[in-house]
Amino acid sequence: MARSDVIRALDDWVGAGLISEEQARAISQYDATQHQDELPGWVEPVAYLGAALVGVALFLFGAQFWDQLASWGRFSLGALITVILFVVGLVLRRSDSAAAGRAASFSWFLVVAGVAATAGLLFSDILDLDPDWAPALTASIALTTAVAIYLFASTTLQQVAMAGATVFLITTLPGLLPLGEVAWVVGLLFLTVGVVWLLLTWGGLMRPENAGWVLGSLFAIGVGFGAFDDNGFWSALGVVIGLALVWLSTRFDRRSLLGLGVIALMIWIPTTVVILFEESIAVPVAILITGVVTLTAVVATVRLGRRGDNVTLPGSANDQR
Repeated sequence: MARSDVIRALDDWVGAGLISEEQARAISQYDATQHQDELPGWVEPVAYLGAALVGVALFLFGAQFWDQLASWGRFSLGALITVILFVVGLVLRRSDSAAAGRAASFSWFLVVAGVAATAGLLFSDILDLDPDWAPALTASIALTTAVAIYLFASTTLQQVAMAGATVFLITTLPGLLPLGEVAWVVGLLFLTVGVVWLLLTWGGLMRPENAGWVLGSLFAIGVGFGAFDDNGFWSALGVVIGLALVWLSTRFDRRSLLGLGVIALMIWIPTTVVILFEESIAVPVAILITGVVTLTAVVATVRLGRRGDNVTLPGSANDQR
């Protein structure tokens, strides 16, 4: 709330007799201390505009002169930009302003991308590593950077950066593993990361909490990508995960989980049916029946959740319906 809005509200509350003048002065003095470090409203959007203009300029520069730069020149340019972004974020975080904090988070979000690009140039252009290993090492360094920044500043964007780096790493690992040709490796990795992410969120270690629930659920839903082995098992597991998310949404009162669970069901139910029945008249019928069963399960889960909410606790005065 802006300072002027606080003062206006206090005047109204005093006039209505809700608070005394002494209380209004105390609140006003406290609010004044909270607004000392607030920046003008135009600073945040202008900061984003500046970052966007820098990005456009670098893109145009790269498109015109990238091929003319030596390998060390490309690497140095990427490293310089990454360092600048990190320093900008560090300076912005020293301010107590919420707008500065958001701008710092955005700057450090870009740092992870800068580290990935710079590491990729180092491994591919300078060290000339094996094409299978270079992406995996690049993703590992990007993920390490994202985790380090997140431990220092636990924000939603830093969680998103960790998630993006993790996806990058997952997609590079199968080619390096003995089972690299088996599609279920990807599904298993997505499921494992999703479960761990959700457990960390549930345990209060992944903050902000809502971002943790959403990102962990998205990873868990990704288990169905193992369906590329064409046996239908992993996409069917994706259906189970979707139903589990719907159930969790009632237990933890998270609408985001409900939406993601429904999305998972919409994706993996038709996929599973098509894989199992292929081109057959049974496909639309099976999808219809599965949809009805799924909706029944959702309704039953919601009903059970509501019934659990109405349980009378010792010493409580809940109304019974």
